Amino acid sequence: MSKTFISSDMSVEGDISSQSDIEVDGKVKGNLSGEAISILSSGSVDGSISGTSVNVDGNVSGKISVQDLAVNSTGKVSADVTYQSIATQKGARIDGKLKSK
Repeated sequence: MSKTFISSDMSVEGDISSQSDIEVDGKVKGNLSGEAISILSSGSVDGSISGTSVNVDGNVSGKISVQDLAVNSTGKVSADVTYQSIATQKGARIDGKLKSK
């Protein structure tokens, strides 16, 4: 299965919906929907994210609705989050409401 990749030199404004995985190393202003979504360390998303799993090493602001969320040591989430399971590493930052499904 292919992967949608937003490279570090890209800035996207608009919604992205994919049946496959999405990796963001650049900037997205809009909503993301996909299977496994990874926000890499230099990536940022300003909008809503929905998917099966979300892995955050970069910055997310907006809203997240996901089954499995991982916020790693460099990740920063400023969003209201609805999740089934959540994992955080030391150094991860979450500012928002957390709600378990």
